[in-house]
Amino acid sequence: MFSLFLIGGCMASSLRLPEPAELKGLWQLSDGNQVCSIELTDTRLPEGSIWALKGDSCLTELMRNPVKGWRPTPDGITLTDDDGNSLAFFGHESEQWVAYLVDGRELVMTFSGTHSVTK
Repeated sequence: MFSLFLIGGCMASSLRLPEPAELKGLWQLSDGNQVCSIELTDTRLPEGSIWALKGDSCLTELMRNPVKGWRPTPDGITLTDDDGNSLAFFGHESEQWVAYLVDGRELVMTFSGTHSVTK
């Protein structure tokens, strides 16, 4: 008698890593009190794994650190310093991207268009 046993398993679903060109453009970043305009570019920084981000003093004040780059992840966007160190991770939630910081603040990023930010 021939028996067939199926061993259950599950296949991990993998999320797709977006190309920088898919996320580049103008974004609004807010903590609920102030709103900063930033631009995610598709220009690679010398570090090699991050892309240039354009912002102004509003962004530095909001993040409490200079933000120089960003990188896409399968489940969000990470803002970084010059060396690629993570400053904040924004997870995709509906029409916005949200970061929950260690100090208790919640930051929200929303896409606002494709024109350049003047620096």
